[in-house]
Amino acid sequence: MATTRREVLGGIGATILGAALEPALAQGGYPAGVGTIKVVVPFPPGGASDIIGRLLADSLKRRWGTSAVMENVAGGATTTGIARVAHGPKDGSQILIVSIPFVTTQFLMSRLSYDPERDIVPLVQLTRQPSLLCVKKDLPVASVAELIAYAKASPGKLNYASGGVGTPAHLGAELFKRMTGTDMRHVPYTGSGPAQNDLVGGHVDVMMDNAAAIIGLVRAGSVRALAITSPERSPIIPAYPTISDVVPGYAMTGWFGAGVSAGTPQPIQDEIRAACNGLLKETTAVERLAGVVSEPVGGRSEDFARLLGEERYRWGTLIKDLGLKA
Repeated sequence: MATTRREVLGGIGATILGAALEPALAQGGYPAGVGTIKVVVPFPPGGASDIIGRLLADSLKRRWGTSAVMENVAGGATTTGIARVAHGPKDGSQILIVSIPFVTTQFLMSRLSYDPERDIVPLVQLTRQPSLLCVKKDLPVASVAELIAYAKASPGKLNYASGGVGTPAHLGAELFKRMTGTDMRHVPYTGSGPAQNDLVGGHVDVMMDNAAAIIGLVRAGSVRALAITSPERSPIIPAYPTISDVVPGYAMTGWFGAGVSAGTPQPIQDEIRAACNGLLKETTAVERLAGVVSEPVGGRSEDFARLLGEERYRWGTLIKDLGLKA
């Protein structure tokens, strides 16, 4: 078949355009022309989310040769930061760090200014991290089995702390109660820090908390850790057994992932995902994540979207059953 003049010129034009774009992407950063890229962390400063946000921002600087910063946008139980990205520019200049509240707030709050399933595109799961089931140091139990037996012997006597209604610590403890048939009273606090303080002081009996946040108290002997909440032992803190060793099927694994505003062009989504996956293979990043008891994950958007769907169903069902409202 003869090649037309239009096809030849079109091919030449595409080649020239590709050659022009290639150095722009390599030297000028990507996405091009958007200014500073912001990695939006919808939490107050401090904690594992900051480590992950900074690692990603620093990696983008090196990879794209552009300006990138981490920005804490706290408020509204993470909804303020999520709304910022959901309603923000669709050019890849804002990358959202998401975690369990991303899939639970829609069930806890009567109204949101965004639709988490429609307005944010999940790109990749970045990490996973367990929580630790801990008790005050003078509670006479040394294992999950002993805690269950103690709670069943005195229904309603034990109480457990959390950083607030609907937080992962709250939901994880309620799931534990449901699966073990135990009765413990919930004592919500305005954050993990005050709850930990009262666990150390012996004012509350039990608490599940992110391992990175409470491992220091455990190692100092201020509280006693009984088990981790993930279905398998953590390679980072392998000494702790799992709750599922005693309560088959129990699992409450924390995670962080990355997303962007819906409508962001697919090539930009692909480039950000590639940058995230590249970061998770860097030795320095893996070591920094281990310091906050987090394992790198990475992978495809489809895998992360499936996880979000499973988490929405699981925690949404529990929230509805318990009638919880933030």
